[in-house]
Amino acid sequence: MFITEIGELIWSPPTFIGLLGAGVLFTVWSRFTQYRIMTHGINVIRGIYDDPDDPGAINHFQALSAALSATVGLGNIGGVALAISLGGPGALFWMWVVGFFGMALKTIEITLAMMFRDTSDPDNPSGGAMHVVRHVMGKKGGMWATMGSVIGGIFCVTLIISTITGGNMFQAWNVALLTESYFGVPKIATGIILALVVGMVIIGGIRRIGTVAGKLVPVMCLLYLIAGIAVLVVKAGEIPATFALIFQSAFAPLESQGAFVGGTLGFAFMVGMKRALFSNEAGQGSAPIAHAAAKTSEPAREGIVGGIGPFIDTICICTLTALVILTTG
Repeated sequence: MFITEIGELIWSPPTFIGLLGAGVLFTVWSRFTQYRIMTHGINVIRGIYDDPDDPGAINHFQALSAALSATVGLGNIGGVALAISLGGPGALFWMWVVGFFGMALKTIEITLAMMFRDTSDPDNPSGGAMHVVRHVMGKKGGMWATMGSVIGGIFCVTLIISTITGGNMFQAWNVALLTESYFGVPKIATGIILALVVGMVIIGGIRRIGTVAGKLVPVMCLLYLIAGIAVLVVKAGEIPATFALIFQSAFAPLESQGAFVGGTLGFAFMVGMKRALFSNEAGQGSAPIAHAAAKTSEPAREGIVGGIGPFIDTICICTLTALVILTTG
């Protein structure tokens, strides 16, 4: 009961409104960095600005892939289906809005992590919100320094819990359930195999994680895009009406019918915002830790690369999932 109450408190409107507000603020402050993300960020990923002498362990593409490996998955599939069933098709529109502002939010949080990362070991740097809070508040000294260390410690503990539960247990359980349902493989066997494979990657350190993610994530995304586009080609005639339904239900109440629960504009907005932030993890603080290992001497450069993440997993993949669901019924 206590854990449930904490979860409901954290997973409540003030949290998401605060994150969205930060995204809007950072968008204005950065003069719509989304434009730079989709232009300069692409060039950075291509390796145009790479310098082998810069501190870091992995390149920009590997860092982005490592971050995407945690965001592209169940949140883009099951999460979208849940958003549509609860908030109606209009929830997708609000996912677009949150994804757009999430690009700025993730850019800033990653840039800050890069500014205050620990590069004492150039081949194995570390960074994240815990370093940012400790350094910024530590400069004030006294009680502020102590508070910064405490907040940083709390962040680390909560992020570990989130990673173990939402990042590992939840996904492993779903994979095990599906393999047992469709192939008859016992769930315990799937769990053991997953643990061994993931362990082999993690034990190799950030370099191995970046190498594996850099090869696996693009293939994973490409296969999903091909499968989704194939469905949409067959259902091409339904796409215009589907987009009309999305925009219509985003600003008007939707009657409950079929698999849709229906609801008001505010409910569709809240559901779409929750699922979008769960999908791209903007503001959660996990992505900056992965990006902090990137080989670069320019903090903002890696921040711009990280801003591509919400565009890929929320605006692209979530949209594809929603269109497949809505066009096929």
